[in-house]
Amino acid sequence: MADKTLSDAAQASLKKHAADPVMLVAHDATWAEQFKILAQKIMAACGNRLVAVHHIGSTSVPGLAAKPLIDMLPELRRHADGPFLAPLLEPLGFIYFGPYGIDGRHFFRRKGNMDVNIHMFETGHIEIERHLVFRNALRSDKTLLAAYQSLKEELVSRFPNDVDSYARSKSDFIESVLRELGAPERPDGPDH
Repeated sequence: MADKTLSDAAQASLKKHAADPVMLVAHDATWAEQFKILAQKIMAACGNRLVAVHHIGSTSVPGLAAKPLIDMLPELRRHADGPFLAPLLEPLGFIYFGPYGIDGRHFFRRKGNMDVNIHMFETGHIEIERHLVFRNALRSDKTLLAAYQSLKEELVSRFPNDVDSYARSKSDFIESVLRELGAPERPDGPDH
């Protein structure tokens, strides 16, 4: 999946990890603390360019099994600042991928003992609300949490070495929850 808009480091990372196994582990209560520590480091590195940093994704939901990967959503004051944060986040181990398929996003990834994805958007971008609505729904509705857990387990067995198919196959479920809760829809559809 070579992309001329990605840096050499980003392309090398994609190639190296293309067939990494998709693995779910039981929820780890230390994920919240790991997030807090890293969020403080990111805020310190980026200074006043960030408004807040949110913990999103499965590791942000107590009781939900997850890929051992912390997803973070920093809110930028100005979208244009995103690329300028790459050299500030590089010492923390992050590689910049640009929008990586979602308009308005600045995506960073760190692979290591605990993998981390940063989904950075300007304050007010609809993706912020969408992520927080879904996270909060899972946190507050045990039936929804159980259904999502079941789906994730099924998809891991279907796509043990294909994280892209695993992620895409969760889209219908996520979109139906977001629609039911009145979250904003992406202008170009669910996978853009």
